[in-house]
Amino acid sequence: MKILLVFLVACLSTSAVFGQSDNGNSSNFPELDPSWHYCYEFTWFGPDYDNITRYNNTCSDYLDETRADGVPCAPPIVISYDGTPPDMDYLWDNYKSSILCKRSKNQVCVKYTYYFNNQVNNVTYMCAKVLSLNSNTAMSSGCYRQSLGAYDTEVCICKSGPGIYRPCNRAIASKLSWSLILLCILYYVYRNAF
Repeated sequence: MKILLVFLVACLSTSAVFGQSDNGNSSNFPELDPSWHYCYEFTWFGPDYDNITRYNNTCSDYLDETRADGVPCAPPIVISYDGTPPDMDYLWDNYKSSILCKRSKNQVCVKYTYYFNNQVNNVTYMCAKVLSLNSNTAMSSGCYRQSLGAYDTEVCICKSGPGIYRPCNRAIASKLSWSLILLCILYYVYRNAF
C-alpha cells in the first residue's frame, strides 16, 4: 500500500485570523479587504459534539484531551446543533469575518478531515503550507488520503483568488464527484441510446 505523505508546515502558527462578534461590532478586527486572498479557518469537532455539549476550552485543550497528536485544530471551534457538519452557507452569511484567514502567497487553503472507522471524526479548515514528502515540493491543489488502520486522513488543498467570496476549501469535493458521475451516466445512456 502506497502511503501518502503530506506535511503541513506552519499551519496554525503563521495564520492571521480576522473576526467579529455576532453583535456586529467589528472594531476589534480589521475589515475584510477585497484585494486579499482568503481561506476558511475553523475546526468542526465532529458528530460527538452537539447542542447539549458544554465545551468552553481551546484547541490546545481539545488536542490534549483527545491525545490527537499531529491533528490540526484552528479556532474558532464550531459545534453544530445536531452534530452534523456545519452549514457553510449559514456560517458565511452570519460569521464571515470570524471564519476566515488571510492567505499569504506561499500558502494554500486546506480542508483537513480526520476519519475513524470510515466516519468523519473532525474537520479543520485553514491557511497552510503543504509539502509533499515524496517529492519534497510545495503542493497547490488536489486531495490526498492516507490510511493507518481504522484511521484515515484526507487533505484537500486549493488556492482561492483575491476577493470577499466563499473560499475554495469549502466542502465541494462530493458535489464535484457526483457531477462527474452524473455526466458519465448521461454520456453512457446517450451513447447507447443512439
